[in-house]
Amino acid sequence: MMIHDVKQAFLYPYSLYRGQVTLDALTFDAYLQKFAQQAGFIAALHTTGKLSAFEAYNQLANLWHQLSEAYAPVSLTLNP
Repeated sequence: MMIHDVKQAFLYPYSLYRGQVTLDALTFDAYLQKFAQQAGFIAALHTTGKLSAFEAYNQLANLWHQLSEAYAPVSLTLNP
């Protein structure tokens, strides 16, 4: 494994999906994992003083909005 691949795997871990495999479920899982990774980065930046509480809140609110938009089209198939 090359150094770049190790860094990529460390910074952006990915877990395999374990639920019922459908296109909608896999798509939402990818969005959810991306949300979790980015929320972790925002929290770390806030904790270390790189982001103010206001900036962190705004970025998290924006991420949540993106996640809810991704969930809306698949919510009917994920929750029958």
